[in-house]
Amino acid sequence: MSAAVSRRALLATAGSITVSYGLGGCSLIPPIPKRPTPTLDDAVGWIHRTPEGRFVLWCPRVEMGQNVLGGLRRIASLELGVAEEAIDVRIPGTGDIGRVKGTVGSDSVRELLVPLATACARLRDEMKARGVESPLRAITALRQPAASPAIAPPQHHALVTGAPVFAADVRLPGMLHATVLRPPWRPELGVELEGWERTAVQAVPGFVAQILLREIDGPVLVGLHPQALFAMRTAAAVRWKKPAHRPDPERMVDIDAVLATGRFTKDSGSVQDGAWTVDLRLDVPMAAHAAIEPRCTVAQFSTGADGKERLDLWCATQDPFFIRDVMARDHGLPLEHITVHNQRLGGGFGGRTVALIEREAAYVARAMKAPVKLQWTREDEFTGGFHRPPSSHRVKVRVGADGLVSDWWHALSSSHVIFTSAGMPPWMQTFTDFVGDAGTSRGQHAPYAFTRQRRSMQLTRVPLATGPWRGLGAGPNVLAIEAAMDAAARASGQDPVAFRLRHLAHAPAGDHLADPGRLAAVLQRAADLAQREAPRVAAPGERVGRGVACGVYKGLSVVAAVAEVAISAERIRVTRLWCSHDCGAMVDARSVRAQVEGNLVWSLGLVLFDHLAAPDARAAQTGFADYPLPRITDMPSLDIDLVASDRPPSGAGEAAIVAGAGAIYNALVAASGKQPSRLPVTPADLS
Repeated sequence: MSAAVSRRALLATAGSITVSYGLGGCSLIPPIPKRPTPTLDDAVGWIHRTPEGRFVLWCPRVEMGQNVLGGLRRIASLELGVAEEAIDVRIPGTGDIGRVKGTVGSDSVRELLVPLATACARLRDEMKARGVESPLRAITALRQPAASPAIAPPQHHALVTGAPVFAADVRLPGMLHATVLRPPWRPELGVELEGWERTAVQAVPGFVAQILLREIDGPVLVGLHPQALFAMRTAAAVRWKKPAHRPDPERMVDIDAVLATGRFTKDSGSVQDGAWTVDLRLDVPMAAHAAIEPRCTVAQFSTGADGKERLDLWCATQDPFFIRDVMARDHGLPLEHITVHNQRLGGGFGGRTVALIEREAAYVARAMKAPVKLQWTREDEFTGGFHRPPSSHRVKVRVGADGLVSDWWHALSSSHVIFTSAGMPPWMQTFTDFVGDAGTSRGQHAPYAFTRQRRSMQLTRVPLATGPWRGLGAGPNVLAIEAAMDAAARASGQDPVAFRLRHLAHAPAGDHLADPGRLAAVLQRAADLAQREAPRVAAPGERVGRGVACGVYKGLSVVAAVAEVAISAERIRVTRLWCSHDCGAMVDARSVRAQVEGNLVWSLGLVLFDHLAAPDARAAQTGFADYPLPRITDMPSLDIDLVASDRPPSGAGEAAIVAGAGAIYNALVAASGKQPSRLPVTPADLS
């Protein structure tokens, strides 16, 4: 197939093109992401020395603001014994390295440290054997204290110089531009396209085509340049027939309605019947990823010298090899004929893990027989992406005469995360419910020593697509746990820190928490940090309080936080946050600190801001103008304590959200005496 198409040929048939492909060999079952554990053999292919004496490191993880490029550069620098500036770190595509796991789970340094360091050591030894000398520095230098001296960043950083590093920067000869007029409701609800103003669209300068493709949910507009697309979208005035059934996703996961049935998707453990010391309900709404960069993909089909069709895709994804698998399934091409050129992400947070815009761009490029750049709008991000699912919690706690929890029951009703509805049809998602959803239930296993603990979870497919959102279920689940722990401490007349420490003293180790002593240590450190500062003096009309919380992320990283809040009739302010964070050995303490800061901002959003409403089964907010996000004026003073450790790295990308949110929520309760039952919390909830 030709990679180019003449403008004359397009315009000759541009008035109304309808294309539908019947692709042989396409399966109804979507590809499953592969998650191989990195090996030394893999890592050997990531690093090499150029004839000029520099080093090239193909980063096997995606850069989306977490500075994984800098962290892996430092590992290589330390083991090779060369300056960081001598190493060029590049984001690879599927044609540059072998298959690697997607960038998920905050495990880049934890999984890559040993194989990368070993590969660099092997290269260093080979250089030495050939007489290429370099000073050697052991990898144990990674065991640095939190206050390690700053390392000068590499010069000529691409983001500073404005170099083209994002998918939207890609330019190809003869490239067309496309946009999708997608429905405000998901097609599975039965939404119907009534029509659009085709003549008005065709009259827009720069118009090329308007097409319908079976594989895309709405009309596709194609133009010669991006400016034409904005005018074409407005001129289209697309009309949709509302689905007959438009349920509110938050009502669909009502925990009390689930408890009334007595049935759960997953249920483990048991508790004794009787009166409860605490019976706490907490509802957490949907939330959008709200990444700064709307996603973009450039797709180009071409014919190789062997006469066989090939596909090149330029996109920004957390899993380029999974995208390649999807393209192979969609278009019946062998993997070796597909190259995904991955670009830097302007924010991912779990939202770039499945093939969405990438599929659209490829189908449009094939239909147009030309390279196509498809750019999502901000509205597309809210209507076409997936979101943090709503969740509804009821935590029941019984405290015995000895002041310890005898029975703990956390009942959770939510939607899917790992088995995201963005990539799975309803029938297949129903099948996965037999094994539950480890993303939805992440963090639900309380780390404390209770005599009896029961965990129940109900999964319900909701009308908006749901999936991974920073921390997955750990943020809402641990928040509910820590709110209940504080409530139990108050009800039994105990100090909230001492109450937690008592329940950690004999906590069993397990997959949910490898070492209870580490969690107790950061809890005490965070409490000590906060006690060094005098409490805020309340201004007239203001209520002030402090709250504490702690948690574990994926059984390994442990975090504790203390928050101070000030509440007035008009506003809730988080004035201080103290946080102690233990993620094992730190490759770059500056980057870890930045990740902790970012997670504390997300904690702020979780409790006070994030709320993607969908009362009509569609996103009510479609842009930053109406979607609430924390602003710089909402930021508290941060005091972050990074624990120096000899333990292997255990992940910092999402860990702090398990403590920051709970601390803020508990501080609101301490200041107001009110126990909010739903998020986000407003001043009216505390009056």
